[in-house]
Amino acid sequence: MNDDRNRRWHHVAALVATLLVLVTTGCAASAEDGDDMVGQDARDAAGMTRAEVADLSLEDEFGLASERYDEMQGVLEEAQVRISDGPWTWVGGDVLPVMGGANAFGAPLEGADEANSYFFQAGRNIAAEGVTGTRADLDPMIEHFDEKGWESSVREVGRNHEARADSGDGWWVTYTVRPNGQCTVSVYSEPFWTNDSGELRLAIGERDVTPFPAESVPGDHEAFPSWSDPVQP
Repeated sequence: MNDDRNRRWHHVAALVATLLVLVTTGCAASAEDGDDMVGQDARDAAGMTRAEVADLSLEDEFGLASERYDEMQGVLEEAQVRISDGPWTWVGGDVLPVMGGANAFGAPLEGADEANSYFFQAGRNIAAEGVTGTRADLDPMIEHFDEKGWESSVREVGRNHEARADSGDGWWVTYTVRPNGQCTVSVYSEPFWTNDSGELRLAIGERDVTPFPAESVPGDHEAFPSWSDPVQP
């Protein structure tokens, strides 16, 4: 009798334990699915959702990154020529996108982090004649922003002055003037979804073998690599 009773109790205990495991696993899976669903309908700077990007191959994403890079260079050139069509010093390379998340410009993209989003940025410096870092030195760029119909603002940063504008279609431009005559134009994209920012950056970096120049005139920039370019070891 006791043996039968013990076997029944062990059987019941095993069933309860199994049910607890299933319930716990189900809850964990639901939580993970919930995390994955966050931001599924949020549209990035190109108007794409995470679900749409999930269907893209790495080659597809590479091609989109190339188009976005070229668009950024156009935004940069237009801003530069309002100040000078002479040579500008490069702040850094432009080709490799930056992992997104909290680093990105513009309104937060719901569900975005460094792994599933990225953005582009580019910057150029120039010593502009007559610039002394005053608020009035921003006027040429503010006029450019106004002509484009962009929302802009001005702020004082230490001894420098900065104008910032939102293009309304995924791009931000900042123009900073300093008392020493140095001026900086920077362009930032709002974030784009990606299936894996690390893999995308690697695919671009492995094919980008041309070092960026020390300086260039507006419109001259590094060519974005092609998917068909050989992968460097």
